[in-house]
Amino acid sequence: MSQLKMYWLANNPIVKIKPREGYSFSFYKDEKDIMPWVECCKNGLLDDDANKEDFISRIKNHEGINIKTDVIFLDYNGEHIGTITAVYHEEKNIGEVHMVGIRKDFRGKGLSKVLNCAALMKLKNDGVKYVYLTTDEWRKAAVKSYLSAGFLPVEYNIGMKERWEKVLKEHSIEKCTMLCEDGNFFMTIFAKDR
Repeated sequence: MSQLKMYWLANNPIVKIKPREGYSFSFYKDEKDIMPWVECCKNGLLDDDANKEDFISRIKNHEGINIKTDVIFLDYNGEHIGTITAVYHEEKNIGEVHMVGIRKDFRGKGLSKVLNCAALMKLKNDGVKYVYLTTDEWRKAAVKSYLSAGFLPVEYNIGMKERWEKVLKEHSIEKCTMLCEDGNFFMTIFAKDR
């Protein structure tokens, strides 16, 4: 089954959320950052036995990535506890949010909203016309975080409208704008039982 796709349009405001005391941002520096990145992505994006090879396949080999500027960490007292990758695809003038993860012992604190804000600010400064991401319905906290950051559903495959109507119902969201794959308005969708 295809993943859900979402866009954040650059003319939308960024829901600005500053990190609380003790938290800060940093960027990928060297190989010492690989295993902390893996720990942030386990139990959701990566299997429990994930290792350096997962970082190489999902980040280092990811199309268009500048590893030193695109891999962002959220740190707590100097330790990586969250990550988000914000890739600027200059040839298309679009941004991509990729591999958003919070270390298991820091989940449920709203920290993905802080990461979303950092990624959107970076990509907006890059001058994108929109930012896209893909996710799965079962990642409920992630979907909720993206919707609250201003990302909108995209109709790009058969059945997306119906899947999104169910997602809206699960999150008690009455209605939402849905976009076409080119970023233009497609329709307003409403929460509905499947």
